[in-house]
Amino acid sequence: MRDYGKVHTSFWISDGMRRVSDDARLLALYLLTGQHTNMIGCFRLPDGYVSEDLAWTPERVSKGFDELSANGFATRDSSSKWVLIRNFLTWNSVENPNQGIAALRLFDQVPDKSTVKPELARVLASAISHIGIAKLKGSERVLEPFLNQEQDQEQEQDQEEDNSGHGSATPPADQNQDESDKPDSQKIYPNDFEQVWSVYPRRAGGNSKSDAFKAWNARIRDGTTTAEIFAGVERYAAFVKAEGILNTQYVKQAKTFFGPGMHFSEPWAIQQAPGARDPNQISEPDKTIPSGFRG
Repeated sequence: MRDYGKVHTSFWISDGMRRVSDDARLLALYLLTGQHTNMIGCFRLPDGYVSEDLAWTPERVSKGFDELSANGFATRDSSSKWVLIRNFLTWNSVENPNQGIAALRLFDQVPDKSTVKPELARVLASAISHIGIAKLKGSERVLEPFLNQEQDQEQEQDQEEDNSGHGSATPPADQNQDESDKPDSQKIYPNDFEQVWSVYPRRAGGNSKSDAFKAWNARIRDGTTTAEIFAGVERYAAFVKAEGILNTQYVKQAKTFFGPGMHFSEPWAIQQAPGARDPNQISEPDKTIPSGFRG
């Protein structure tokens, strides 16, 4: 059981929290600071615990989780009652190898059949990517089956989306071909999106441009400006490069980055190595008088 939990001040002014109800906002705060939360932001939380702690009815609890799930704040396995706070490890970073090993031990305790585990594997892999593999002493290997599983699921989902509603009824390519059915290379996208796409970091595995555009367009319809998204992509691209995960499966799919979770609104701060000097900061002059001199 934790003695306290940390909440960033931006929690209250973030677009994600401004767009949800008071109940969903309170539930999010409870998840971040409650006694059941652990260092990886993934834990089992039956409805009864929430009902008791917040004095809510089961229906109110269920509605709150549905709203946070739709908003991208949390993922919940409704059958096993395991909860994943998606950006918890962004706000509470893994700072050293010992913390990394402890986090991987907690990951291993999550049931393999829980639907949150593949997503947690991706999040945790990104969170420990700055730690040398040798320092983790092989404990990182528990992630590998689930990273592969998530990538397979993404590819299957893309394939299902490509095949759904077609078959023998699909007209030939030169007849009645809808814009959405064309390959990415043949589609015409707005200049604003093309600019964002050109900056977005490349990843290993699937990264559908058309799906990314749909998510990007949905955020524009919601009122987000193209400048906000572009600035977020620039921050994320710099973060990915600094973490050394460019062209790996640890880069978020663009459709997820532009999705309801609004990952482009996150700071994506680059952690400076201990003792490193900030090149943008002017050093203080040395005012000590050398021996043999008198002022």
